[in-house]
Amino acid sequence: MFESCQLYLSRYQLAAHQRPIFFGRLGEALLHNGRREEAVDCARIAFELRPQEEEVANICAWIFSNCGRWSEAATAYEQLLEIRPGWAEGHRHASGSFAAAGQLDRAIFHASRASDLAPSAAEFATHAACQYEAAGRYEDAVAYLVRAAAVEPADSRVLRQLSSAKFALGHCDESVELALHALALAPEDRFNALHAAELLLRSGQLDKAADVIHGAVTAHPDDHVALRLLSAAEMLRGRAEEALDFIDCALAVKSDTPEYHLHRANLLYRLGRLDDAADAFGRAAELDPTNPDAKRSQLTVYYDSGRFTEALAIGGELIRASPENEEYAQAVLQVLNRRFEALDGEYVVLSERGPRPRWRPRPRANFFEALQTQSRVIHALIIRETRTRFGDSKLGYGWALLEPILHILMLSLVFAVMMHGQPPIGDQFFIFYYTGIIPYHLFVHTSTSMTYAITSNGSLLQLPPVGTFDVLMARGLLELITDALVAVILLAGFAAIGLGAFPQDLTGVFAALIVVWLLGCGSGFLNAVVNAFSKSWDKIWAQLTRLLYFCSGIFYVPGMMPDWIRDILAWNPVLHGVDWFRSSFFREYEPHWLDRSYLSAVAVATLLVGLAVERALRRRLCEPL
Repeated sequence: MFESCQLYLSRYQLAAHQRPIFFGRLGEALLHNGRREEAVDCARIAFELRPQEEEVANICAWIFSNCGRWSEAATAYEQLLEIRPGWAEGHRHASGSFAAAGQLDRAIFHASRASDLAPSAAEFATHAACQYEAAGRYEDAVAYLVRAAAVEPADSRVLRQLSSAKFALGHCDESVELALHALALAPEDRFNALHAAELLLRSGQLDKAADVIHGAVTAHPDDHVALRLLSAAEMLRGRAEEALDFIDCALAVKSDTPEYHLHRANLLYRLGRLDDAADAFGRAAELDPTNPDAKRSQLTVYYDSGRFTEALAIGGELIRASPENEEYAQAVLQVLNRRFEALDGEYVVLSERGPRPRWRPRPRANFFEALQTQSRVIHALIIRETRTRFGDSKLGYGWALLEPILHILMLSLVFAVMMHGQPPIGDQFFIFYYTGIIPYHLFVHTSTSMTYAITSNGSLLQLPPVGTFDVLMARGLLELITDALVAVILLAGFAAIGLGAFPQDLTGVFAALIVVWLLGCGSGFLNAVVNAFSKSWDKIWAQLTRLLYFCSGIFYVPGMMPDWIRDILAWNPVLHGVDWFRSSFFREYEPHWLDRSYLSAVAVATLLVGLAVERALRRRLCEPL
C-alpha cells in the first residue's frame, strides 16, 4: 500500500493543503494493516506539514499513541489542546502520554486540568491521583481521590487507592477503615481482601487480618499471594506450624518464587528444623542467584547445625562474589574458628590412628566465658564502626573535633559581643561553653548513634554470636570513647594557648560524664527499638535534641532565668548533667537547683527500661517477616 501511494504521488500533483490529510489517512490505514513503522513515518510527515490543523493533529496523536511513540503523542495532544483548550479528554490523553514518556510534571499538570474541567468524571480524578502518588505527593492524591469517591461512592477500587494514600501519610486508622469499607462493598474482589489484610497486619491487628485472609483463601484457594500473606499472619501470631502449612500451599501453586522459599526457610529455622531450612535457603539461592541473602542465611543455618564444611563452602562462594564485603569475611572467620575448635587436639599418622573416640558435645560456656566472648564481639564491632565512620574521610577523626570547636567558636563570638566580653562564669568564654557542649554532645551523640544501630546492621545480626545488645553497646561505647578523647584534646589545646582550663574537681568531671553517658545509652536503647518499628522516629528524635540544645543551659546559666522558668527547666536531666560537669570546673559555681541524685536515678531507670524493652523484643528485632 505504501509503495502504491508513493506511485500515486509521483503521477498526480496533490495540492499542498491535501498532502497532510493524505499522509495522515495513509498512516491510519497502514496501522490497521499492522505496518506500525510505516504508519509512524506517515504521521510524522503529516504532522510536520501542518501540525496546527485539528484533523491532522488528531490522526497523528492517535497513531503515535497506538504505536508507543509517547513523546510525539504528547506533543500532538498539546497541539490539539491549543486548538481546544477546554477539551478534558484531550488533557487526559496528554497526561497519559507524558506519564508513559517519563515526564511526570507535565503528566500531573494535564491530569489535574482534565479532572478540574470534568469534576464529575471519576476516572479523571483517579488518574490524577495516580500521577500525584507516583510523584510522592500523597496529600494532593488524597484530594483527587476524595473527589472520585464522591462521584462513585460504591467503587471499591477508588476507596482502596484512597486507603493506600492515607496510609502513606501515616493515617493508619483511617486507612484501615477505608480498606475494610472497600472490602465490604466488593468482598469478591481478592485485591480488596489482600489490601485490607496487609494494612491490618501493619497496624498490629493480627487476628482480624487472619480472618480477612482466611476469607480470601476460602474464596480463592489457589491464590498464592493470599496464602503467603496468611502464612505471615500466622507467623506473627506465634503459630509457626500453621504458617509453614500455608507457605507450603503457596509453593504448591507457585513454586518458582524465591521469596516464598526464603520465608519458608525462616519458618523452618524458627522450628529448629535446621537441615530443612538449609535446603530451603539453597532452593531460594538457586532461583535468585543475584540475591546473596539466601546464601548468607544458609551459612548461618549450617553454622548453627554444626555443618562447618558446608558453611565454609557457602562462605567461599559469597567471598568470591563480593571479595570486599567485610561481613562475609567475618562470618567465614567465625566458622573457621568453630571448625578449629571442633578438631581433635592431637594429630596422628593415618595408619596409626586408633578407634575414633565417641563424640561428646562441648559443655556450655560458663558465665565468664560467655562474657569474654561477648566482649570480643563488642570490641570487633567497635573497630568496624570506627573504620566505617571515619575510615572513608580524609579528615577521619578530625570531624569529631570539628563539631565542638565550631560550636564553641560560634557561641564565644556571638555572646562575647552580647555580654561585653564577660561570660556568666569564669573569665574565658571558651571554657564556659566547653563545659556546656561536651556533656550535651555526649548525650546526643550516644542516643542518636544507637538509634540507627539495629536498622543499619541487619545483616550483621544474622551472625550467631552477634545480637542487638552487642551492636547497640558497640555504638554507645564508641561515642563515649570518641567524645572523651575530644574533650581531653580540646582541654589540652586550651591549656596550650594559655587559658588555664584544668578542672577543679576531676572526680566530679568523670562522674558527670559517666552518668550522662548512661542516660544517653538508656535513651539509645529505647530509640533503637522504637525506630525499628517506626521509621520516622529518628526525625522526631532529631527535633527533640534540637530543643534540648536550648533547654540544657549550654550557653547560659539557669540562675539567669526567672524562678518559674528555672523550675520547669530543672525537670530536664541533661541540664543537671551540664551543671554537674560545669560545677566541677568552676569551684565558685554550685547551683542550688543541681540534683545529682535526680540525674543518676533518671539515667539508671532509663537504662533499665531500655535494656528490658530490647531484651523483650530481641527476637522480633532480628528476624525478618
